[in-house]
Amino acid sequence: MYKVLLADDEQIVIDSLTFILERNFPGQLEICTARSGSDAIQVCQTNKIDIAFMDISMPGLNGIEAIKAIKEFSPSVLVIVLTAFDRFDYAQQAINLGVFEYLSKPVNRNRIAETMRNAMTSVDIGRRKQQTEIQIREKLDSVVNIVESDFIYTLIFPSDKTGDLESYLDFFNIKDSSFYFMTIEIHDFVDSGRTQLYLTLRDIVLSSGSCIIGPLMRNRVVVFVPVDSANPAAAEEIRQSLVLLHSRLSTRLGHRIRIGVSSIETQLTRSLPAYNDSLKALIGSEESSGVFHAADFTDSPISSAAYPADTEKKILDRALSGDLQSVHTLYGTLCGWFAAHYPDDLQVLKTTLFSLLVLVRAQTRQMQSQFGGFAVWKDTFRQLQAIANRETLENLILSNIDECIGVISEHKQSRMSPIILKACTIINENLSQEISLEEISRRVEISPFYFSKLFKEETGENFIDYITMCRMQRAKDLLRDHSRSIKEISAESGYSDPNYFSKLFKKIVGLTPTEFRESI
Repeated sequence: MYKVLLADDEQIVIDSLTFILERNFPGQLEICTARSGSDAIQVCQTNKIDIAFMDISMPGLNGIEAIKAIKEFSPSVLVIVLTAFDRFDYAQQAINLGVFEYLSKPVNRNRIAETMRNAMTSVDIGRRKQQTEIQIREKLDSVVNIVESDFIYTLIFPSDKTGDLESYLDFFNIKDSSFYFMTIEIHDFVDSGRTQLYLTLRDIVLSSGSCIIGPLMRNRVVVFVPVDSANPAAAEEIRQSLVLLHSRLSTRLGHRIRIGVSSIETQLTRSLPAYNDSLKALIGSEESSGVFHAADFTDSPISSAAYPADTEKKILDRALSGDLQSVHTLYGTLCGWFAAHYPDDLQVLKTTLFSLLVLVRAQTRQMQSQFGGFAVWKDTFRQLQAIANRETLENLILSNIDECIGVISEHKQSRMSPIILKACTIINENLSQEISLEEISRRVEISPFYFSKLFKEETGENFIDYITMCRMQRAKDLLRDHSRSIKEISAESGYSDPNYFSKLFKKIVGLTPTEFRESI
């Protein structure tokens, strides 16, 4: 359907045009009329006109002036001048205004029909172009969302992509490295409305100022907010703006909103601690709604220098390697430290263990978003808040970590080529023997250089580290047999020197072989 305006001060001309157009294009046109330039402008303001037949000589505002006004607010209208004034100056003005055609009266009806047909074709082309542009904009918006999500993941889950940060900063036109994180938590919404909920949240947050918004992960959205480091009042202004943002989110979304906010950081290398601080601010508060700042929890014992951060890092490293047994051992060590130092403070344990789970889960989410087909994680936060028993809490977190490790292991196995699967089999069958990259590559019949590269790509570890991991796993299995000596286990695990074996075992597992044996 095409909307057509017929503007002429003579009714007989309007009637004639209407007859010709309706006869040649039955059911295709919606015709509007005007008897003056002012009327024509009003019709175009209240209707989305596609094609306009305009006379030049009309009472009051003439056709040229009307065309100029219409083109200012509706430049896509195709104007066909139909006039008795066959004057060069009028024609020149009309051309300058971008009219589609300039016809002098009287006009043959066939010429009118032909001109109209050409105009309709031009409108169709314009509509297709507009639709294409809309699709391109939608795709670009989608790409921006993907890039934003990838940027957030790169910041809070450091990997070998960290070197791309400068490219991200250029893409988002971020000039200063100062920033803070806020984690927005939404309660009591149904999954069926999550897409619209997220889009509305994005609009509200973006309207509050410059920021980069991550995806909706269960019921949370992570937001990176650049800060002007030269502004001494930035911290107080942030607090005030976040109170307003919380109010707007609560009102517009109709859900209970909690916002955890990190302190302002000046280096992007502090992204992960800042993100964790925003989570800790959330978990550290028992309020059901509001804005919670990490700076208000500075006395938290978690920041104590005695905290075994190296154990936490080892848990993450071994989880990513799929080493379930080591994770269990290290996890027990971490929980034991909290039992010894904070026996009566369950909230501190909740905060720390939940942060650890977030880090492990992140790797699985990255696999899920990139490769698809993996488990959808349960919402453990609600369960976490209800737990009042230390053992129940520890078991809940560990079971979720185990689930993550299972996904990670499946993912690694599913992506291995027959060559690497064969290599891994050979390695595991010969752990007590001398194993070299050259020998394994010869047995799988590819060059050492290509084998080393392929092995790293598919397993996520270099050749030597993988062998060490397998040998440590063998050692842990053998240590369950108390009849075997440490020297025997060392030799069967591929280490002729028991002292070296013990030192390496402690470095990787966190316990000496003897301590590990006593713990199981």
